[in-house]
Amino acid sequence: MTVRAYLPLVLSELTGVIAGGRLPQRTGYAVTTALRSWDPAADEEDLEFEAMCQALDAARELGAGRRVVASADVRDSPGTSQDARLDDVLDVELRDVVSFHVEEAEGAVGAGYDDLLWYDVTELSELVRAEG
Repeated sequence: MTVRAYLPLVLSELTGVIAGGRLPQRTGYAVTTALRSWDPAADEEDLEFEAMCQALDAARELGAGRRVVASADVRDSPGTSQDARLDDVLDVELRDVVSFHVEEAEGAVGAGYDDLLWYDVTELSELVRAEG
């Protein structure tokens, strides 16, 4: 079984993603049982957005630069935290990535959620080239 996971990155790491064919090993975020318990009436799309926002906030800990969230389909990895954080460090190949979500301008934790630019995984090279 797979789950959609959201992995925090910064834009400067994407060159290495292309070169290595995989994302840096990171803790991912997903719709966990704990996240569902926050609002049992929430729909799946709202819960996924919350998980993505938590990943975006976690990206700030990676250093300066525009934050990125990679969306990938990964082997089911339970989360036992009180939020969307998964227990396992994920090792994700580029072929399992569906899309990248890049903040329009560098922002602080708690900001930028509505300003994420969406890129299909096939646009990764163009995204890196444009930012290089």
